Amino acid sequence: MYELEPDPNRQPSSDAHNTLGDTLSWAFELDNSPAIAGATWLTREIVPNARDPFDAILDAATTAKQLEELKTAYKMLRTTGATMPERNLAARLYAATIAAALVRHNTLITRQSDAALTRAFDELYADETIPERIRMLATLAADAPARRSNPRA
Repeated sequence: MYELEPDPNRQPSSDAHNTLGDTLSWAFELDNSPAIAGATWLTREIVPNARDPFDAILDAATTAKQLEELKTAYKMLRTTGATMPERNLAARLYAATIAAALVRHNTLITRQSDAALTRAFDELYADETIPERIRMLATLAADAPARRSNPRA
């Protein structure tokens, strides 16, 4: 499972003296789940208060523009990730950002074909290593390309 458990004692840092604590926290996250560490770091660059990529994608406050920026970051990670698990996770996050933009903002943030999107959403849903709430988002988005192609459906 890629999901990180939140640290209930961790407070957001705003002072320079907390930088070491943030660095140590990052090191523990990397040690616990190396595949998600890079994605989490990229996510926090775009959505600073996000706990992890999954929360950023699902957060109603995440804008369509931020989702598009996340999609671009995950696309890059999909090709440059150091390990296969990191690249596979990035591919799932890429699909999830597109799904979130469709479901929450009724916005298509990709030029992928409807067939490619349907495949990506089906694969995202089928991946049991992904949190269920993201997988459910994929099921909601799976119908969106069909609705765009056939408004009466």
